[in-house]
This record gives sequence, C-alpha cells and structure tokens, in this order.
Amino acid sequence: MVKLECQFEIGKGILMEESQLIGIINRLKAMQEDAGDEPQPRRFEVNGVEQAQVTYHSETKTYTLDEYQGKEHFEFDNIDLVAIELFELLTNN
Repeated sequence: MVKLECQFEIGKGILMEESQLIGIINRLKAMQEDAGDEPQPRRFEVNGVEQAQVTYHSETKTYTLDEYQGKEHFEFDNIDLVAIELFELLTNN
C-alpha cells in the first residue's frame, strides 16, 4: 500500500492530509491506463504485510480482488466499489 504523506492548504492556515482513498483510486486508474493484453496485478499491503492482490482485466474491464486473510475473491466492474473494498480492508487491520 502506498501511504501518501502530502498536505495541502485549504482556506487560511488549515492543512489537511491527502486521502488514502485517492491513493488507492490512483493506483487502480494506473492499472487501467497500463493495461495491454496481459492482466495488470497489484499487491496492497499494511505495514509490510500483503493483504490483497487486485488484477485489472482489460478485455472485460473488470477488477478481481483476492483478500489473503479471509481467502475471499471478488469481481468488480466499478472502480469506486473496488476502491472502497480495498480501503476498508487496509484500514481495518
């Protein structure tokens, strides 16, 4: 998992950390953009421990999510839904 440490200014003197959800969505979008003939897998981890693997399938425009601990397999055709599932998985540990 990539944790973003960026901050930006909102209004006068208020700083806010960038959303972890935006980082997840950016990785998922990069998978779509890099898609060739082969599926595009990415691993997501927390504190160096792999939690899940997501694969983008360009031919069907779908994502598969394999959670390691729960040994569950999901398929998504919506980037928001896979991002939310990943966010919940990565922040609940």
